[in-house]
Amino acid sequence: MASPARHGTSRLWARQPRVWRAGGFTIVEPLVLVILLSIVVSGTAVVLTSVNRSSAEARRVVTMDQEIDSSIAQIKQLSGRLTCCTSVCTVTPPTTFGTTSNCATNNPLDSRYFYPQRDDPATTATIVGTSPATSDERAAVDQLCASGAFLNPLVTAINDPIVIPRPTGVTLTPAVQANRTIRVTFFDTVNSRVTRVANITPPMARWCP
Repeated sequence: MASPARHGTSRLWARQPRVWRAGGFTIVEPLVLVILLSIVVSGTAVVLTSVNRSSAEARRVVTMDQEIDSSIAQIKQLSGRLTCCTSVCTVTPPTTFGTTSNCATNNPLDSRYFYPQRDDPATTATIVGTSPATSDERAAVDQLCASGAFLNPLVTAINDPIVIPRPTGVTLTPAVQANRTIRVTFFDTVNSRVTRVANITPPMARWCP
């Protein structure tokens, strides 16, 4: 027969809270480990998301800058074609030219391309846009130069997205300056800031008195 003391010990042992172990660890330790891992994974995900966004923005900016460079190159090329040799300023090379015409050549690399080589005696009507009114091609161009109106066809062409394609996420605005230069402002619509300003002086400006 078991002694009373031993039975008391058994009952005392039965009342003790039992700590369950899994693989040598208490059940609390894996839970803590899972929580810590979750925190680490969440933090890593946030960092990776931030890095990916930064990388995407960096790639966008590089692409945007390349497209702006291309737009500026196209505008400069277009400005080189601006001529007033017929007394009407245009960015389209003349189709009628030669020694007996107002336009000596259709080659923008030739200095005779820009300015009328003569006052055509056959022109008797007032040339549009002149004040005081004149039928003299050279006098008409001098007036257009003095007012800055000779740049208007170039501004119109720059404003045409078909002629000058827009960089992705960018607007561009041309404005005539007092020094016969066109200032083109490129605006990044994603970050709402001016990202580039280009001042372009067409060769025709050098022929203005």
